[in-house]
Formats: sequence, C-alpha cells, structure tokens
Amino acid sequence: MMRPSPLLRLLGLGRRSDAPNPTGNPEQPPERGARAMKLELSNVVAVARREYLARGRTRTFRMTTAVLVIAAVGVALAPILIRWADQGSGPTRVELAIGDTKPAVDVVASMRSLLNPQPAGGAAGAVGSGAGGTYDVEPTADIPAATARVESGQTDGLLIVSRDPATADLTFRLVTKATGIDRLILLTRQAVAAVAVQERLARAGINPTDQARLFAPPVFSTAAPSGRPGAPGTAESVVNDFAIGFVLSIVLFMAILLYGQWVAYSVAEEKSSRVMEVILGAASPFELLAGKVVGVGSLALTQYAIIFVPAAVAVLLQDRIASLVLGTRATATALPAGLSVELLVVFGILFVLGFALYAVLYAGAAALVSRTEDINAIVAPMTLVSTAGYMVAIWSSTGLIPPDAPILTVMSYIPFFSPYLVLSRMSAGTISSPEIIVSLVILAVSVPIALWIAARLYAAGVLMYGQRPGLRLMVRVLRGA
Repeated sequence: MMRPSPLLRLLGLGRRSDAPNPTGNPEQPPERGARAMKLELSNVVAVARREYLARGRTRTFRMTTAVLVIAAVGVALAPILIRWADQGSGPTRVELAIGDTKPAVDVVASMRSLLNPQPAGGAAGAVGSGAGGTYDVEPTADIPAATARVESGQTDGLLIVSRDPATADLTFRLVTKATGIDRLILLTRQAVAAVAVQERLARAGINPTDQARLFAPPVFSTAAPSGRPGAPGTAESVVNDFAIGFVLSIVLFMAILLYGQWVAYSVAEEKSSRVMEVILGAASPFELLAGKVVGVGSLALTQYAIIFVPAAVAVLLQDRIASLVLGTRATATALPAGLSVELLVVFGILFVLGFALYAVLYAGAAALVSRTEDINAIVAPMTLVSTAGYMVAIWSSTGLIPPDAPILTVMSYIPFFSPYLVLSRMSAGTISSPEIIVSLVILAVSVPIALWIAARLYAAGVLMYGQRPGLRLMVRVLRGA
C-alpha cells in the first residue's frame, strides 16, 4: 500500500484505493459518475479545515474584519455621534428683523416655539423630532450688521420680516449661507408658514385659544385590508422597514458575491498550481467541493459574527449609550423598529441556503478554467443572476416595483432569486407564513441538486486544461460528464 504524500498527510487525507492517477496516465482516467460522488466525512472536514485556516490566517482577512467591525459599530452609533456633534457645536443662531411691520402676533416667540417644539413630558426648548440642536432666535434692528454676522459665520441666519402691500400678509426672507436642503432652511420654511397663518387669524379677530382649537389634529388610524399580512404604519416605520430590508439584502448579496468568489479562486489556484491533481489521489471531487464550500462558508459566518455582534450590541444599547454620552433618559432595550426575531431567523436560513446554492456552482464553474484570470468570465452568468435578484428586491423596497406585484410572488419561489425577494417582501409585510415556508423548502431542495451539478462539473473539469471558459463549455461538460 502506498503511503500518503506529505501534502495529503498535512490535509489529513488518506489515499484511496480507487483514486485517479494524478500523473494523467490514460490507462487510469479521472473518476466520474458515482465514484466522483463518494463522500467520506473525514475528508470533507479536512478540506474545510484547511480552507478555513488558510484564509482566516491571511493578513487581508484580519485587516478587512477589523475595518468592517469599526465601520459597523460606527454606523450603529451614527445617530448618537451626530447628536453629540450637534450638541457640542452649540445652538443654531437665527436673528430676526421685524422693523416697522407691526405684526399682530409675537413673531420672535412664535419662531422660538416652532423651531424648538416641546416634546411630551419634556422641557420647553427641547429638541423636537426635526431638529438635532436648539435654535436661538433673537431680534435685531440692524440688518446690515446682522448680514455681516451671517457672512462671518457668527450667525447662522437672518430672517427679515416685511409685509406685502397688496395682500397685507407677512413675507419672509432668510439670509443664510446654508444650502437649499439644509435643516435650517427646511424648518424655517415650515415655521414661517405657521406664523403667517397665525398672523392672518389674529388680524381676523380669532384669539390664540380658538386658533389652537382650529388647528388641533383629528383622530386618525390605519388598518390593513382583510387577509393581507402586516399593517400600514407611519412614515418612520416605512423608512425603518425599507432600511431593514435594504441592509439585509446588501448583506446577503455581498456574502454571495465576495465569499463565492473566494471559493472560485481557491479552486482555480489549486488547479493552476497542479495541487488539485495530487489531492484527487486521496479525496473525490465531491468531497473537495463540499469541503471548500463548508470551509469558506464557515469563515464567512465567522467574519459576519465578528462584525455584526458588536454592531447589534451597539444598536440594542443605543439608548443607554446615549444616556451616558448625551445625558438623556434611557429606555428599555428592544429590537429596532422593523426588525423582528422571525425576520432574523428567516434571514439566517436564507443566508446559509443562498450562499450554499451559489457557492457550489461557483466552485464547479471554476474547475473548468486553468487560470485565475478567467474566473470572472466563467462565473459571470451566475453573478448576473444574483445581481438581478438583488436589484429587483431593492426596487421593490424603494417602491419602483409594487411590493405585492405578481412578478415578485413568482420570483419568491425561484431559488436563485428567493433569498432576496423573501427578505424584501417580509420587510414590506406582503408575504404570508405559508409562502415563506414553501420558498424555503424549494430553496433547500435546490441546494443538493446544485451540488450534484457542480460535482459533475468539478469531476470533469478539474483535470481539464487549455479550454476557453464560457457557458457553452459548461453545457458541453455537463452533457458529457
């Protein structure tokens, strides 16, 4: 009996008695069919361990993980950092010039109240939902001097009040260096509109108490149609739902694209260096394929866990961190709006199955090329399919495609698209539990089928050299494998 080579001993593999001749002797052709599908769990574990450790020890992996952890935690704490920066910069100063207009209301007091709305149970002058810092509104009589202060940056804006001779209504002009989408301009536009209405009503003889009653909001609620899951929410909840679906779709797309490429490059590198021919003496193509997918997939999950666990902790403890940094009152720890345990569980299942589906096909296709430079050409069809599913999911999340469109329902059952569409439809509340279960079952069944196809490509192409990569080569190999 021949002893395993040093490389095989390093991998923990033992030479098979029915293994192909790695020297390419025509008397002993490469194994195909049932022999290529043989599976020994120890060989799969050995290959997976090698892939995991080899790529996990690289400097690129460590640096990328560290950078992504910092970025993820920074994004999770971005609202606190923005509020802290606004708090440290002091209040936004607005000077208000009334001149001889003689309005029927106290414009300065009204502007202070409107720019610094009082939240329920809060103190006057607290920051409202639209502002990240307080607004300091002060009257001025010297317009040229106030304009000079705006130019020098001492004042953020100068609001000049005048009256239209034709209608007798108040008119407002804001002198500022802010841009058209700046928060100061947006909030000031809303505030002066309210002041103008107050002044008209005051001139009509309606006192402030009656004005408040006139503008009291009515009772309003929303309800979903019968039989449709989910319910319409506020604008904030819609944004949250979009953000959750958008972020989860990006995470899944990047995992498939990045780690699927890792699998493909690993296969092509070993084939181009002829290492694959030696390893085939101890493990079947099916075992090598499964080991590479399991190894890279485990590394992907490890990296994602290292990145998202600190970010998730930062999100869950955001209120408590804000109370320490900003001095606000902390609330009970809870999942962000739009994120649920059910969505996280389904995302985990879709992540594993979606990655497995694409990764095995990436590996099988990569076995057909002899150089790493040809990887992009051979995996381009699968990349385009994955990108199409991702883009449709994003379009449905943004409203370009109605979230309950029939095309989305159909695509939710197609394995190559379902990982993206199920997530987006769950975030939008347009998919039922039975539909989710059916989509997951179809996706789970498609993974072994894809593994069988990829193993045939792998077995036939791993010892094939000098062929031009392309879809036609994949079809020819599958027909003749």
